[in-house]
Amino acid sequence: MNAMQQLLTFIARLQEAKIQFMLDCQREAIMVTVVTPLAYREIEFFADGEIAVQTFKAGDVVGMTLEEITKVVMDEMTGPADEGPKN
Repeated sequence: MNAMQQLLTFIARLQEAKIQFMLDCQREAIMVTVVTPLAYREIEFFADGEIAVQTFKAGDVVGMTLEEITKVVMDEMTGPADEGPKN
């Protein structure tokens, strides 16, 4: 899957889960910013296929893969798959 397909798939998953996000253009990349109750996350999609993920939590910066960040964001905002949506 190319970078654009990955970006669109990620955005579609956020929209399906009704998770708010912001889009921006940073350093020759499209950046998706997701803020959850537990962290601030920046996911950058570069034209060459690179995906840079940073999670900021109480002064810490944690690196993750796109798959890891997708699961974490979905779990934080909607609850683990077996628990159903959080209210």
